[in-house]
Amino acid sequence: MESEAFNLLADLGVAGAFITYLAYTSKAQAKKLDEYVDRLLTILSTIEKEREIGFDKVRDRYDEVIAKYDVERDKLLIDISGKLDTIQSKVEE
Repeated sequence: MESEAFNLLADLGVAGAFITYLAYTSKAQAKKLDEYVDRLLTILSTIEKEREIGFDKVRDRYDEVIAKYDVERDKLLIDISGKLDTIQSKVEE
């Protein structure tokens, strides 16, 4: 099979050599492109993981801030409620 292909290319002369060159360079370029795509996908995966970690950090910080303000709000409501009760009892006297 290989010898038949080689004989066919040899019979074509310069055109056969050019066809062989084109086939070889096409295969080499495809291999390089596959390697490039693999590296690119690896980089994109790394960036995506870092982005997710960043989102998690922001989300955690947001939750902490909201929890802090919820506690402060609850304390203020209790304080105001107590003061209103005191005022109401004084008004009723």
